[in-house]
Amino acid sequence: MKQRVTREEVKERLVTDAYFQKGRSALKTRQTILTILAWLMVLVPFVWLAIPLTLPNLADRIAFRTYLEEAVTFDFLALFLGISFLVLVLTFTLLTLRNNRRFKRLLQKQSMHDEAALEKRKELLEAFYEERFGTKEERHGAKYYAVAPEQNIGEREIQELFRRNGVG
Repeated sequence: MKQRVTREEVKERLVTDAYFQKGRSALKTRQTILTILAWLMVLVPFVWLAIPLTLPNLADRIAFRTYLEEAVTFDFLALFLGISFLVLVLTFTLLTLRNNRRFKRLLQKQSMHDEAALEKRKELLEAFYEERFGTKEERHGAKYYAVAPEQNIGEREIQELFRRNGVG
């Protein structure tokens, strides 16, 4: 007999994160500190370049020297990242508008498959299943059904059935 598994058991088995469990304060503290340090490592170089260029009075008070290469690099990065951001926003906006328009005008109005062929396939499959396994009511009403080896469906049998009846 197959064992029933509750939703809570599945949640415990598959979706676990020790960070969110009770009593894990040392882990939470360590991971939080490491995350903050990692973000500081990302942001400090940008702040380092920005201080002498955006706050020259502060840079003079703390004897922070500004070199021409820093200013050129900062200006280049600001220009490059600003243009890149604008290009990406424009591109994604245009692609979204194009996709929405295409969806409204084409995909919602066109049937993506042949309805007549689909109905014919459903009828063929129902007849095939009825011949092989019994009527639909018997199949859906049975709680347990053992398939005899000669009743097994071959790998290409359904495709051959469709091909023979002209709905391949």
